Amino acid sequence: MRHLFWGLILSLLSTPSLAAWNDPAHVKRAFKLIALSNEYDNHNHPIRKWQQPIRVFLDHRVGDEALHTMLANIQLNDLARVTGHDIQVVDSVQEANIRMVFTRQSRWQDETRELWPTQDSFPFRGSICMAHFSVSQKTEIRKALIVIPVDLARERGKLFACVVEELTQVMGLPNDSDKVFPSIFNDASKNALMTPLDITLLRLLYSSEVHAGMTETQVMPILESWFRQNPGWSKQSTDLYLETKFITEFGLN
Repeated sequence: MRHLFWGLILSLLSTPSLAAWNDPAHVKRAFKLIALSNEYDNHNHPIRKWQQPIRVFLDHRVGDEALHTMLANIQLNDLARVTGHDIQVVDSVQEANIRMVFTRQSRWQDETRELWPTQDSFPFRGSICMAHFSVSQKTEIRKALIVIPVDLARERGKLFACVVEELTQVMGLPNDSDKVFPSIFNDASKNALMTPLDITLLRLLYSSEVHAGMTETQVMPILESWFRQNPGWSKQSTDLYLETKFITEFGLN
């Protein structure tokens, strides 16, 4: 199984259809689509990212607590490794600024409305799992909610994909687009795990030169500079990808 796993990784990385991920122009387009847009509106948005440490409370409302904790920890550790941001799991909701709820399909819509009151209608139709975050006036992310109906996600073979995508989106990459590939933010690409492109988007977003509140006009020259100053960026992202996938494989076995 281990040889098969690495063989699949190497074949994916060498597939011609995935070659565009390491083109800076493609990455910048992807960053604009995923970081500067929203999934449920057509507005242009400024940079949204965490400045304060992230503290995650895992709210278990169904069984298999150990499994769900393991899956969340795998992705949170990957996010901390890629971004360099301070991310930890905490024991109480009072300590947390991210609440991650593992629940069941019959309750998740009501629980989402209960835990995240808003006058807007939630776009539940077609969703398997959901995440929301709120920002300050400076568009620093302050808190987030993730709700995963475990039975629905497992029925669709998407439990770990939900954990990975929703935790990554609340880092400040909230949009989905079929123009971004290979990526967890592209439903058509079928990626359940972060790709080298996704890792690059996170590295750009959490670069020290990129600040919450920056507009597209302000941030794009910084991205240009980042690529020039990091000529080995694609290899570094690939190495992080291979490292996180090895750890994921080890953790799941």
